[in-house]
Amino acid sequence: MQKKKILEELVELLKSLGFKIRKDSGNFEGGACILFSEKLIVLNKNMPTEIHFKVLANVARDYLNKIYIKPRLREIIEKELETNSLQPIEIYVSKNEENNESNT
Repeated sequence: MQKKKILEELVELLKSLGFKIRKDSGNFEGGACILFSEKLIVLNKNMPTEIHFKVLANVARDYLNKIYIKPRLREIIEKELETNSLQPIEIYVSKNEENNESNT
């Protein structure tokens, strides 16, 4: 499978699980969070495809034993995770916390 095709399949898989995927620029590789009950993955648009795949595979790790994933895509994700030391990051922010911060 070509890298671009693999990345597209991984993006579609995560979207089917309710994740929104956003690309931004900055001083980060990317990661996942939950913001106002919305599952969000942020990718650095300046990073190469390999980094995007790493971030997305890291998020998909939690679903490997819970849902059907095409065998070839599953194999590629598992292989990536063997060499990937990133840990998923989850951030929970409630509307009350946001309102309190903006009032101070």
